[in-house]
Amino acid sequence: MRKLLRTDRLRPSRWQRSLTLLLLALLGGTAVAYAAWRLSLDLALAQTQGDAQRHLRFVAHELTGTLDKYEALPQVLARHPALAGLLAEPASRARAAEVDALLEGVARDAAAAAIFLIDARGLTLASSNWREPQTFVGQNYAYRPYFRDAMASGGGHFYARGSTTGTPGYFIAHRLAGPDAGVVVLKVSLDEMEANWARSAAELMLADARGVVFLASRPEWKYRTLQPLITAVRTELHDTQQYGDLPLQPLQRESSGAMGELRVERIATASARLRALVTEQAVEGRGWTLLSFTEIRGAEQIAAGRAWAAALGWVSLLLLLAYLQLRRRRASERAAAQGELRAAYDSLEERIAARTQELQARVDELHRTERTLRATQDELVQAGKLAVLGQMAASITHEINQPLAALRALNDNARVFLERGMQADAEGNLEAIDGLTQRIAAIVAQLKGFARRDELRVQPVPVAAAFQSAVALVSAEARRQRVRLDCPAVPEGLAVLGQQVRVEQVLVNLLRNGIDASAEKGSGTVTLQAEVDGGQALLRVTDDGPGLGDEVLARLFEPFFTTKRRGDGLGLGLSISASIANALGGSLQGGNREQGGAWFTLRLPLA
Repeated sequence: MRKLLRTDRLRPSRWQRSLTLLLLALLGGTAVAYAAWRLSLDLALAQTQGDAQRHLRFVAHELTGTLDKYEALPQVLARHPALAGLLAEPASRARAAEVDALLEGVARDAAAAAIFLIDARGLTLASSNWREPQTFVGQNYAYRPYFRDAMASGGGHFYARGSTTGTPGYFIAHRLAGPDAGVVVLKVSLDEMEANWARSAAELMLADARGVVFLASRPEWKYRTLQPLITAVRTELHDTQQYGDLPLQPLQRESSGAMGELRVERIATASARLRALVTEQAVEGRGWTLLSFTEIRGAEQIAAGRAWAAALGWVSLLLLLAYLQLRRRRASERAAAQGELRAAYDSLEERIAARTQELQARVDELHRTERTLRATQDELVQAGKLAVLGQMAASITHEINQPLAALRALNDNARVFLERGMQADAEGNLEAIDGLTQRIAAIVAQLKGFARRDELRVQPVPVAAAFQSAVALVSAEARRQRVRLDCPAVPEGLAVLGQQVRVEQVLVNLLRNGIDASAEKGSGTVTLQAEVDGGQALLRVTDDGPGLGDEVLARLFEPFFTTKRRGDGLGLGLSISASIANALGGSLQGGNREQGGAWFTLRLPLA
């Protein structure tokens, strides 16, 4: 009896067992939460780095493609006889003026920042910016590496801040073949690409082989270094004036710990320190390095949320085990009720499955209808564009026939000049022929771009470019009907969210309607202008025609309703334009002006 009592005292009490189980549950929950946090964070960071690497490869490809398209231009210019003639007679003002005009035209057409010609001593003889106060003409660039490399090996490449203008750019140089040595240099601006980086969500920077950051999505990172520069490198940069006299101080960076093979750093910004995942990508063939800094706060928040979810799951599992224990104790008492519940549950599952199949069939049918509607709408938009082109065919033919007739006359004259030995006059005719062919090519390019079939992909659209293309497409029709087109200057940098071809299609429809309305009076003016209202851009077309009647206003955007004569239109232009505006997240309205005529306003969200 005494031994039994002593054994009972050694057994833990119910309170002690409960406390032990509670501690074990807390320890298990902590371990599960930590494991879930660690795994979720690793997966989120790995996915983040994968996304960053894909984005960097895209950016590197875009950067390389942007620069490669200019590579052949200096080589082609080097074969032009005017450049060799100026190098042979550097004191000739006539030859210098000829080359200045040539380089100015090529730079304008190629959208290059500048193109200039340097003699063997490094002196600039001609430049596309010869009209500007900070012209390159007369400047000596013998100290620039692109000049020395081109003279030594035939070609040179170099990114630097301009020592004359202070504007940065990428220089592509090519040596001229022949007895009079010289180098033709093309300067490409990367400001637009840098501006796109600043507008994107990614934090990017581009560093040269010495670690100097020369492009960045944040202005405070630009012209900083990835690590301190040694004296020899600073001396070389000073001699070549690659970055002028900028101090080139190191970026404020510090390691925030490695997570496996991933590198996390804290980097200073203008407002705070960014804790980010660092990803690098080499730019092939140029010695540059692209770096991406992706903030990991979101990944950490996701991991923390999943850790809490795992902890709650652990608690739920414990509660489930407790429930199962209670259920097991009462299984015999509830056997009959459980059988009825199972039967009801099975019946409910069958009804849910049947209802789910029915709903899925309806959803599939809705998706098919939506795809059919989208395809029909795209076909309608394309048909509207082709209809507009067909209606403008006479004006476009007249626009192209004029330069073609001039080409024939100039060609005949040039042949006569050559037979008579009038070389200069023949060259003048050939230059005129070149200008006319470029004019025809521009007209055809506008038509091809307008007629192109495309999918609806919303992106920033510069309003000035859309205005220019739309006016170019209808200008011939306006001249034919003796209607003047007035297009005031667009606010600088104004862009909308949309798709350029479809925005142009709406503008062309509105302009053509305005031209037709103004032409009813024999002549008139159609105005195309843009302004900003809150978070939207207003693209407005007004005319001084007879205006819109009450019946027309009531059915303005109704399909197949038109006030034009039979054969002049299908009545789909405004209906298609309104559909395009709605698809782009905007709207199209129309009405009458107090002073006479009609107005139409296309509202689109700002980019």
